[in-house]
Amino acid sequence: MRIARIGAGVLVLALIAGLGWWLRPAPPSPEPLVLAVTQTTFGAPLWVAQRGGFFSAAGLAVTLRPYATGKLAFEAMLRGEAQIATVTETPLVFASLAGTPFTVIANYASSTEHSLVVRADRGIAAVTDLRGRRIGVAPGTSAQYFLHVVLTDEGLSEADLTVVPLPAPQQAAALAAGEVDAVATFAPYSGQCRLALGKAARSFGTGIRYTGYGNLVAPRDLPSARPEAMLRLLRALDRTIYWMRRNQDESLALAAAGSGTETALLRDGWDTLHPRLGLDQGFVVLLQAEARWAIAAGLVPGRPPGAVVPDYRDFIDATALVRLRPESVTMISTP
Repeated sequence: MRIARIGAGVLVLALIAGLGWWLRPAPPSPEPLVLAVTQTTFGAPLWVAQRGGFFSAAGLAVTLRPYATGKLAFEAMLRGEAQIATVTETPLVFASLAGTPFTVIANYASSTEHSLVVRADRGIAAVTDLRGRRIGVAPGTSAQYFLHVVLTDEGLSEADLTVVPLPAPQQAAALAAGEVDAVATFAPYSGQCRLALGKAARSFGTGIRYTGYGNLVAPRDLPSARPEAMLRLLRALDRTIYWMRRNQDESLALAAAGSGTETALLRDGWDTLHPRLGLDQGFVVLLQAEARWAIAAGLVPGRPPGAVVPDYRDFIDATALVRLRPESVTMISTP
């Protein structure tokens, strides 16, 4: 009799457990997202998130499409090849001045990775020795603004040298062949250039004078059309960044495997990369500074010197980030 009562009790508990499982809400369906991601060091957090399972854990079905630079990733997004792009601020400035609509949903990293790689065997021992030389740079990228900053610091301008438009993946070969005397670039292409030159290479950076931002950028209507996907994306990156800070070597390996970039080259800019979700006033100020530079330098057709700089708050949608981490949004209300 006692055994029967125990058996009946076990059956009841099993039924209750089964009923609880049946009544439990089903896990949310994965949100599909296609991201255009740079293969430079700035893309590392996204590759880590994919390889480390952080996207899937956040309820996302993510496809990452690789591009040699953030500018190319951004252009792919504008063509409709992806819904989100990773890109630094300079291509955004040129797009805004051309009237191209987009929205920044978050900054996810900052970096001081940029450098001038020069041919020391041609008598270039200081930045001032670049006067009259040929310098390669990928137009419309953050390297172009970096070049302006480093020249200005030394009392030079672009007019003091010959600027050669040169896509980042071609820079190492051009420098080694002597087609240019120096390049303004970023990792991993700076590492490629140093390897190509060997002992003839010398590098100059900007120190604290210029820090670039890695940004998540989307079409204007995407944050309002897919708020849950935006929140899950930021949550996944937030957890990724936390993990990366405690697992540096593993993160580097995952980023290299995901992006297809050699580990040694990716390591070249690794220590200058500072992953962090945010939207701060420094980002807005940098956008304004770069816009003034581009207009004054005559780099934007239809925008004569003295033209009004856009209000960059119109190009930022902090809704998802405010939901996740309101304390990380520190932009002030004035343009």
